[in-house]
Amino acid sequence: MLTKIIPQFRRLPLKTRSLVAMYSSDEAGAIRAAGGSFAKKEEAQENQYFHKLQTEQLKKLKEHLHDEVADHEAEIKRLQEAIAKKKKLMEETK
Repeated sequence: MLTKIIPQFRRLPLKTRSLVAMYSSDEAGAIRAAGGSFAKKEEAQENQYFHKLQTEQLKKLKEHLHDEVADHEAEIKRLQEAIAKKKKLMEETK
């Protein structure tokens, strides 16, 4: 199984490989594994960070989608005007 994982791991960008290695080591989360109030505080801060990050990402996604919808609506309006002009031209050439 390891022979299948290593070639896939090598295809990852260097930054991703270092993050995977950092988070997959046995020492990762040692404070949390030790327990206690410090571990609870760390877990709460981590959850808060990821919640904030996810909220920001969703906000950016919504803004991007709003911009895309506005662009598509403008394109629809432009095309409808072009269709109307072509229809008017067809009527005039009869």
